[in-house]
Amino acid sequence: MGCTAGGSQPSDFCKSVASLDSAVAQINQNYLSKSTVPAVEKSMATLGTTVKNLSETAESEFADEVKAVEAAATRLDKTVTAAVDRPVPANMEAARTSMRDLTSAVQDLSKSTSETC
Repeated sequence: MGCTAGGSQPSDFCKSVASLDSAVAQINQNYLSKSTVPAVEKSMATLGTTVKNLSETAESEFADEVKAVEAAATRLDKTVTAAVDRPVPANMEAARTSMRDLTSAVQDLSKSTSETC
C-alpha cells in the first residue's frame, strides 16, 4: 500500500506531493509586495492546480495532511486576494502568515509521505 504500490514508479499521489512542494517553493521566492503581485498571482494559479491534483489523487492514509493543505491553500487564496485588492500592511501580513501556514502544512505532508513516496 502507499505510494510505491505496483512497482518502483511513483504514484500519482506522490507526483502531486512533489509538484506541491515545488509550487510552494516557487511562491516562497516571491515576497508579497505591491511590485510582486503579478508573480504571486501566477504562482497562486499554479498552486491552485497542484492542490486540486493532490486532492484528486489523495490516498486515504494521508487524508488529515491533505485536508490541512487544502484548508491552508484556501486561506492563502483569500488573504492574497485581499492583499492584492487592498495592499495595506494588515492584509499583506495576513497573506504572509497564510503562506507560512501553508508551507508548514506542506512540510508536514512531505514528512508523512517520505517513507512511501
